[in-house]
Amino acid sequence: MKILHTADIHLGITTYGRVDPSTGLNTRLQDFRRAFEFMVEQALAEDVDLFLFCGDAFRNPDPSPTEQTIFAECLQPLTERGIPIVLLVGNHDHPVTFGRASSIDIFRYLEGQARVFRRPEVATIQTKSGPLQLIALPWPVRSLLLSREEFRQKSASEVREVIEQLYAEYVQKAVERLDPSLPTVLAGHFSVQGAELSGSERTSLIAHEPKFTVGQLALPPIDYVALGHIHRHQNLNPDGIPVVYSSSIERVTFREADDPKGFVLVEIQSDGPRKQTRYRFVETPARRFVDLNIDARNSDDPTERILSAIARTPVADAIVRVRYQVDEDQVARVDVRRIREALRTAAHIAGVERTVTPVVRERRTIVERDSSLREALSRYIDQHEKLHPLREQLIEAALVLEARLEAGRLPE
Repeated sequence: MKILHTADIHLGITTYGRVDPSTGLNTRLQDFRRAFEFMVEQALAEDVDLFLFCGDAFRNPDPSPTEQTIFAECLQPLTERGIPIVLLVGNHDHPVTFGRASSIDIFRYLEGQARVFRRPEVATIQTKSGPLQLIALPWPVRSLLLSREEFRQKSASEVREVIEQLYAEYVQKAVERLDPSLPTVLAGHFSVQGAELSGSERTSLIAHEPKFTVGQLALPPIDYVALGHIHRHQNLNPDGIPVVYSSSIERVTFREADDPKGFVLVEIQSDGPRKQTRYRFVETPARRFVDLNIDARNSDDPTERILSAIARTPVADAIVRVRYQVDEDQVARVDVRRIREALRTAAHIAGVERTVTPVVRERRTIVERDSSLREALSRYIDQHEKLHPLREQLIEAALVLEARLEAGRLPE
């Protein structure tokens, strides 16, 4: 059985884009569509049995009609081929207001077999290669818990602990009812302990949300754990049942500049009671992000130093940011116009940012002729930070020497 596992498409992010005059659409919206269409083409070429999406279809719970249309159009070739589609609700998909539809509920009405999971559920998905057992664990919604009287008085950390316990117990009970001979996938949208963030996730939020262990998820007879929410592709259980984040299909920030973007093709082979799971990561044609950091200090021609660094870097069709550092007296010698001209083949110039190192000027201690020894030495010490801890000892020693000098008792 073949499965395409993906997540975190975040359609609608337009940062670093511009309006394409030929289509009227933001160029970043087109980037995300291109990656999405590439992924669907690969699903068709591989003749997958299931398209499994693990949450966060859009940038927020209120996508525009254009964004929803693009998402549906990208999925349409799958429904035309009769490939089942499973969609989990992620944190970006879930509405803030209780009772409202999520941003992906509409896709259950696609022609063909498309299922949307908003709550934990154990389901059997019929595919052309036979049934697949699915444990669906969408984003754990606090409001569903807080609507119950016994949880309303709990603190945020206590609610988080309750969610972690409930999900772990749910998985434990679910595996006890599964048929071990059938292919089985746990699909979730949440954080797992030990996962490496890609950089676009907000670390402060992830630190305070429910988090699960590999041991709570990778339970036999589960063959594969498909995850969304964290944008970096990784397997958190390389020596056992794969626990895999698929990655996002497009880059969002410069922190993801070096991260490959793509999806995962999974194959579960059954040979009687024995099953074997293999998977491989497939990169999408994601837009490149190039972040140039150039130290032009101590250069006679800082502009040429910066231009030389740009010339050595493939910037064509990339989203580019240039950050350069110069000394204070070099600022006027940097020709920003020439720098931007050198970046003319880039898809977008995210910024040309300057950091200036102030010139360190020699500090001079002014001691007036009529200053006392204590005043003069104190001013001198003020100008030398290394001497600050020794202030009282130095002044005391100087005053002792002064007293001896006045008494004519200095040592020979």
